[in-house]
Amino acid sequence: MRNKLVILFIFFVSSIGFAQTFTGTILAADTNIPLPNVTVYFDGTTIGVITDLDGIFTISSNQNINVPLVVSFIGYESQIIDKNILQTNPIIKLKPQTTNLEEVILSDDDWSRSKKLSYFKREFLGHSIYSKDCKITNLDKIRFRYSKVDQTMYAMADQPIIIINKYLGYKVEYNLVDFEIVFKHPPSGLKYVSKVLYSGTSIFSELSRKKIKKRYIENRNVVFKTSLLYFMRSLAKSALKQNGFRLFKRESADDSEPLFEITQTSVFRVVKTEGDLTEVSFFDSNKVVVSFDNLDQAFLLPNAEDHLFYIDAFGIHSPVNGVLFGGVFGSNRIVSMLPINYNLN
Repeated sequence: MRNKLVILFIFFVSSIGFAQTFTGTILAADTNIPLPNVTVYFDGTTIGVITDLDGIFTISSNQNINVPLVVSFIGYESQIIDKNILQTNPIIKLKPQTTNLEEVILSDDDWSRSKKLSYFKREFLGHSIYSKDCKITNLDKIRFRYSKVDQTMYAMADQPIIIINKYLGYKVEYNLVDFEIVFKHPPSGLKYVSKVLYSGTSIFSELSRKKIKKRYIENRNVVFKTSLLYFMRSLAKSALKQNGFRLFKRESADDSEPLFEITQTSVFRVVKTEGDLTEVSFFDSNKVVVSFDNLDQAFLLPNAEDHLFYIDAFGIHSPVNGVLFGGVFGSNRIVSMLPINYNLN
């Protein structure tokens, strides 16, 4: 049934420390019947609940979390909710999913599904050797199309993509909002991936029902040490060197110039603001290269006119497009993705 749903939230925030609590009731719009088993979660975390038989949920976080709440229910478009808006507009409508005609007309798509699937798994899960330990259990729910005109491959899914990550020990439910692989076709005739763009929301849960396996803990710690999450937390605390990050740059933007090692204070200005945000600014527009003990590298490049961005207590930066990333920070993807509340007490 193409029922419209209304989510009626009873909303309050606990002011004890950094704790936050959100309580609500989810009802069907046309019948006002409570809806059980609707998933409500903080995006990118392990913090999620489902509504009970009366459609009621309560979700809490010990930290002042800045990510939005996500409401997910099969057969309807997922809702990403700004918690501030909830205080003035607590009624959220979930729209039934519809099929876009553009997704049905595939006149210029001459690629087989197996070819598109191969590209998707490689670019979505990541290029790491540990990608073989990741399995998508509902590949049949993902649709693909390739446009010869745009030289772009698209992926779409009407329900969360389920990833079993046996490297890190997580089950990830990923609501895919957008996914594009843009190709280049130079005169040599060898097509290659130019860039990958994807976005979505996610909820993590443990694969181990009881005690977390030792190898999962070890693998998570290894991944965390080279993660963007850990880098941003260290940057906000002015502790990049202490936490194993080495910084390098060139005198100019010319990639032919040699790199020389620099200190954090010569590249970034870090200022604590009111609340739990840290303001960070680049001193110039040159690319900053990050090196790790395992010899992997990543880079950061300012992408805002004022060279400013902000980091919250979880290590999440904003605005998202305020900084460009590459190397390890850009290529690991799902196989190395940790919950944003990882390693926070």
